[in-house]
Amino acid sequence: MDSTASDRGSTVEDSLTPVNTFPAHAKLDEHELLLAQMQFADFRSSNLFRLLTHQVRPGTVLDVGCGGGGMVAWLVEHGHDARGIDLNADTVVAARRFLVSRGRDPMRVSCGSPAEIIPSGLTFDNVISMDTLEHNEDDQRAFAQLVELTRPGGRLVVTVPALMALFGPRDRDMGHFRRYSRETLCALAAPHDIRIDDLRYWNLIGVAPAFVTARVLRRRIDESFRYGGDSLAKRLMRNTLSTWFRSVENRIRPPLGLTLILMATRLG
Repeated sequence: MDSTASDRGSTVEDSLTPVNTFPAHAKLDEHELLLAQMQFADFRSSNLFRLLTHQVRPGTVLDVGCGGGGMVAWLVEHGHDARGIDLNADTVVAARRFLVSRGRDPMRVSCGSPAEIIPSGLTFDNVISMDTLEHNEDDQRAFAQLVELTRPGGRLVVTVPALMALFGPRDRDMGHFRRYSRETLCALAAPHDIRIDDLRYWNLIGVAPAFVTARVLRRRIDESFRYGGDSLAKRLMRNTLSTWFRSVENRIRPPLGLTLILMATRLG
């Protein structure tokens, strides 16, 4: 019988020990560390957190590849028993600092991987993986691990970058092996005993700028405006985009988007 974190009285830390991390891409490290400092102020992150929180069911939550810990903090502040794991030790340190800045337990984030938890039999009522599958050369194995961590009847939420036609310099900088379509993401889910409850695009507004930058100009996308800046123009842009995501992207089902979101239930 599967055991959940709640009925065993266990925590993620009980089944994890520090691990040697693999060499990460410098641009990915820089992105995660910058984002960790101001996640709730970033229009993309905060609105994605807001959207996905509505999909989380009561019970335990594990955020796999939690980065700067923003989703963990957001969920805890909305009454959920959430924890996170990440392979990058520096990112975990940044995530713990962010949790402390929010008055939350920093040990809710640990350094580790799904492969270390699975042998313990520990499963969770919700498993979230935000923009991590594309970093795995063997994404079939990575997806299978997410399913295995989800208890029967539990919710699995996965986000990935969408539209392989947009694959460009930024993807390579970030260590992406691919972007996804509905078909390729569904193909990952097909071998498993799960029910796809929803599959939708998100971030429609970013498609045209990403296409022009990556495919026409063949340049790297400059996202520095997401991380601050005191100019009036940058503040107005961030406020406008935040309003767009909260009022439009999170309420409609756009035909395309830079992100694909899969929401599923593990059966069995």
